[in-house]
Amino acid sequence: MEKTIEKKALVLTGLSEKSHHLFPAITNRSVDQLVIASSFGAIISQPYGCMVRNVIFAVYSENIEEIYIIVEKDSKEHTVTGDEILSKIQEAGITKETIKTIEYIDAAGCNLSNWLAGKQDVKKIITENIELIKHHPLLPKTLSIYGFITDAETGEFEANA
Repeated sequence: MEKTIEKKALVLTGLSEKSHHLFPAITNRSVDQLVIASSFGAIISQPYGCMVRNVIFAVYSENIEEIYIIVEKDSKEHTVTGDEILSKIQEAGITKETIKTIEYIDAAGCNLSNWLAGKQDVKKIITENIELIKHHPLLPKTLSIYGFITDAETGEFEANA
């Protein structure tokens, strides 16, 4: 008799765990059927960066058939500005020359502040993440990908079409 390999769902979400209790209701799966990957703001910033690498590994090693991108509506992860982070970077002793060099070599795009802040619009984050995953050449076209915005305080969630 052949062993049935259980299909799982991957949840891409922010660092806050306030909405984790909603994941089973959103995905219609038990907690043990979920693989959760967290990153600040649930933002995928590069098609060949670490977050996408983690998605690829999860899909092929954990038998993932669905991906859920779940972002908290009022998370502070989307309210921190790049200028605030740059200021803290400089307070930590990183020089303006270092920052200018990073911008000059285009390591993070020509504006380090914008790169640090990431996108602030959660609907846009979800839409762009879905498109990136859906069209990534190393991911199967059979994956189902969904986006949701949660309100951790009320327990409500809505699909982001």
